[in-house]
Amino acid sequence: MNDDFTFEEKFLIKRDKVLSKVIKTNGPIKFSKSKKDPFDTFVDIIISQFISTLAAKSIKEKMLENFNEKQFKVENFEKLSVIQIKNLGLSLNKAKSIKAVISWLEMQSMKNFFNLTQVEREKSLLKIFGIGPWSVDMFEMFCIRNKNIFSYGDAALRQAMIQLKMVDKDATQKQFENYAEKWGPYKTHACLHLWEMIES
Repeated sequence: MNDDFTFEEKFLIKRDKVLSKVIKTNGPIKFSKSKKDPFDTFVDIIISQFISTLAAKSIKEKMLENFNEKQFKVENFEKLSVIQIKNLGLSLNKAKSIKAVISWLEMQSMKNFFNLTQVEREKSLLKIFGIGPWSVDMFEMFCIRNKNIFSYGDAALRQAMIQLKMVDKDATQKQFENYAEKWGPYKTHACLHLWEMIES
């Protein structure tokens, strides 16, 4: 076994023979332990809703170039109207979501928010306009750095699992989630490898 694989990847290789082949083909994938900036994460997630990874990447790059920034900051958007944000290449609802996130952040102590339970964080995030279960899952993964998230709402993950015959093409949400249980407590690491498989 490749010594460069993380502890989590070695765990998954032993736990799931099907996923093991995917991980060995992909090679090691690093998952940072440090929390990402909440606003930058939110904008990334909102851009990515309902579109392909490539399309999201293109829109993100153009928006960052427009702001001459390496990551999104509240000050880039707070003085812009919803229509001005929309004109950066987003839908009207996505523009509204970004403004809603700014309002939500103004009312939060992020230190206290990070100390909430996962269920409490989810309850708070779902109150934001345009933030649904998939977006909450992505926030848990890429901002909170929660290692144990499987997002049934992610079409690419479902596609990968069906392609690998982990589940039947007509599988229910419960069947997808039951299969993903074998990846616990490192479901996020499994998802990273399934995404890599689909995108490569």
